[in-house]
Amino acid sequence: MDTKAFVKQIKARNRASNAYVFVSVMSGVGTTLLTVLLVHLLFAGELTRERIWQIGAGITVLQISKAVFNAVGIRQAHRAAYKSLTDLRLGIIGHLKKLPLGFFQKRMAGDLANIVSHDVEQIEVYLAHTQPEIIATTLAAAVIAALMLVVDWRLALCLLVPVAVSLMLLALLFKLWGGLLARYNRATKEMAENLMEYTATIPMLKAFSKSERKGDALIAYIKSYVKAMRRMILGVSAPQGVVTTVLQSGVFLVILCGIYLLPGGSLSVTRFILCLVLSVAFAAAMLKYMSYEHAGILLDRSAGNIMSVMGEEAVGEPGCAVLENGDIVFENVSFGYDGRECVLKNVSVTFRKGETAAIVGASGSGKSTMANLIMGFWKADSGRVAIGGKSVADAGEKDLTKIISIVQQESFLFNTSIADNIAIGRQGASREDIAEAAKRACIHDMISGLPDGYDTVVGEGGAKLSGGEKQCVAIARVMLKNAPVIILDEATASVDPESEHLIQEAITNMSRGKTLIVIAHRLSAIRGADQIIVMDGGGVTASGKHETLIENCPLYAEMSAAQEAVDTWEIRSESDHGEGV
Repeated sequence: MDTKAFVKQIKARNRASNAYVFVSVMSGVGTTLLTVLLVHLLFAGELTRERIWQIGAGITVLQISKAVFNAVGIRQAHRAAYKSLTDLRLGIIGHLKKLPLGFFQKRMAGDLANIVSHDVEQIEVYLAHTQPEIIATTLAAAVIAALMLVVDWRLALCLLVPVAVSLMLLALLFKLWGGLLARYNRATKEMAENLMEYTATIPMLKAFSKSERKGDALIAYIKSYVKAMRRMILGVSAPQGVVTTVLQSGVFLVILCGIYLLPGGSLSVTRFILCLVLSVAFAAAMLKYMSYEHAGILLDRSAGNIMSVMGEEAVGEPGCAVLENGDIVFENVSFGYDGRECVLKNVSVTFRKGETAAIVGASGSGKSTMANLIMGFWKADSGRVAIGGKSVADAGEKDLTKIISIVQQESFLFNTSIADNIAIGRQGASREDIAEAAKRACIHDMISGLPDGYDTVVGEGGAKLSGGEKQCVAIARVMLKNAPVIILDEATASVDPESEHLIQEAITNMSRGKTLIVIAHRLSAIRGADQIIVMDGGGVTASGKHETLIENCPLYAEMSAAQEAVDTWEIRSESDHGEGV
């Protein structure tokens, strides 16, 4: 679906409201006509008490009808607006979950948050407030213009000529407004992105004394946003003042023309009064309509931003190949991020079912990329990644997540209780299941020692827990899920020795009878693996057990020697250096 079709679909959601608004507008026009009729009868000397009661009753009924249908129409508009707001936000979030990781590397979190919040909010504002007003004013103006033509076509032309001029001016202004709104949207997006980045990195900025400089940069973006907003307001309001003046000149022309025609007898006083009342009402309706004209541009911009997400092709849609646990096979796989230089080059390797395999190599050699391809986060540019003989590229997201779990270097925890964070691993898990998973993850004792136990809220991103505790909670989550394939991507890289020991013990408990793929820099942690795959420059240099690789793979032997040197390294004072001279 393109943006135009999406905008059309949005506008169609207010059909029920539009019908009620139509009845409300017609009731308002009927009130005006009855009022003019009352004035005509007064001037003609034909106004009787009976007619006063009849016309008064008609006006009362029409006013009640106008109020009731207007209220129902507004209610329907708000119902459609808030339903659309909910559906759109849930739809965007659901679609984001299906998009490849490459999309999130191209788009900043602040930009996406701005779309989900601000742009969807603009859709709600349009449906709840703007569209009903546009429909009401357009209908009112059209009906009044038609009545003017019936009453006196000459005065109607006097009223409509300035409208034609105003519409031509608006057509020229649309390009100006489009540019101003584009700059405003860009400034809003940049401010949101940088505000989110600043708040997320405040600890690092304080540690390196960069907060002032980054704060100045953020203030510059905020000033740019304010400047863009002022330009937009000025660019919209100033030309609109000119258009308003031109439009209101129609009423002045009707008065001049009427005064010219009255002495000749070709225009009665009653018709002149009716045309004068109608022209004032017409001008008011058109002015209100034109005040909402820029809202259409805002709607198009917001719809375009939403479609920039919803229009992205999802990967691993349900209903494709059904995966079963088995060997994980890379067959001549090559891959590069967003068409750039290949990170993996013609990789062929097999992770056998039920065994522990490790992937080692220098940073940037393609270790984590292999994990991403197994998880289906990316699709291989060439070759095939298969699980149990079926291609990962053809598998649905649910199938992949059902048989694969991953613990990354920095696990994310939600700002809720420890129990809720562990329970993410399996829907409907009981408190006993959660506690058992925590015991196997070697974190039950720590949780039990907290004042609120499993009900302890961990803070945003798990801020109230240490790095090792967060990893153990993540491992407990994986244990509760009980998937047959587990990937550990540098799971112990940033924790202290005591936490590392607990995590390794938890991993041992977790990996029994499962396919375990470990990505690690510390070779001491993977020496007992059934298979060690050595990566270099995006390709597989060698594979085998630790002893075999030490003898036959110079790169692995060099890495092992470097690891030993790191393990025995210690800080020495200047006197220690002097003694060794």
